[in-house]
Amino acid sequence: MAILYHSREKGRESHLISYKIDTNDAGMRLDRYLKKLLPKAKPSLLYKSIRKKNITVNGKRAKEDDMLTAGDSVEVFFSDETIEKFSRRPRSAAGKFPKIVAETEDFLIMDKPVGVLSHGTGRRYEDNMVDRMIAYLIHTEAYNPRAEHTFTPSVANRLDRNTGGLIIGAKTAEGLRHANLWLRERKLKKYYLTIVEGRLEDVREVENYLEKEGEKNRMRESADGKYARGIYRPLTYGDGCTLVEAELITGRTHQIRQQLASIAHPIVGDQKYGKKASAFPALHHQLLHAYKLVFPKTEAFPAVSKKTYLSEPGGKFRAIRRELHV
Repeated sequence: MAILYHSREKGRESHLISYKIDTNDAGMRLDRYLKKLLPKAKPSLLYKSIRKKNITVNGKRAKEDDMLTAGDSVEVFFSDETIEKFSRRPRSAAGKFPKIVAETEDFLIMDKPVGVLSHGTGRRYEDNMVDRMIAYLIHTEAYNPRAEHTFTPSVANRLDRNTGGLIIGAKTAEGLRHANLWLRERKLKKYYLTIVEGRLEDVREVENYLEKEGEKNRMRESADGKYARGIYRPLTYGDGCTLVEAELITGRTHQIRQQLASIAHPIVGDQKYGKKASAFPALHHQLLHAYKLVFPKTEAFPAVSKKTYLSEPGGKFRAIRRELHV
């Protein structure tokens, strides 16, 4: 980033800041790039600055819908106070690190513990996997928030707070775009382990439509809901229960929990969709673990192409599994 100082506003030092577009920012519209670069600025201010040539691309007048390419230079001529006021603050490197199953140039495959959020809620700070990931990447110097203009590493898939297991972290914008595309096109296979009540005899494929039930944090079947599909395979039987592999074809909120309850096999410990009182007093959440991810064939990312990543459930899941002999 090059800084050239000029004097344009009375009583204030103004300067021209030139932002070089790298691969993480390439392919974005100019206005979208600026909104990420200066998230606290009103869109009207940004559009006005473009029209008045206080924001240019490669030294020339630009339009808000111009597409940026790698190597372009976006010049912003604002006062010091304006830049400070509208810029985002870099994240701190302080915090816990995630448990890493595998790491490539573009991805982190992480193992989320039960009780930790996938990402922050924005209301108040709580421990989450995105912040753990960023802390790790800053510590290993794989990510420098001061050097990045708009991109922040993030997770592609999300798990409920009380569901443990594998989460995909994207270290690059290109990795995040592809991971989101694979999930959207259902090319990335996701499998879960769970223990359900009763004996599930055969493989069950469940298709329904789910919507949120009023103000309650639970899902219900509805003709107006979103299409949901899952495949549930019994693995072993134990004391009045079944160890099940759940394959998510779609990824709706609470899908596995609602669908298994809908076929009379609620997840052990799931007080929202199953029994209100658990047979295990120390268990206060559903026994559900994202244990396997299978990546599609991809020439863009050979390090993960057709790779399978596994995570064995621990903690209460492992203890109760042993107790139930599954």
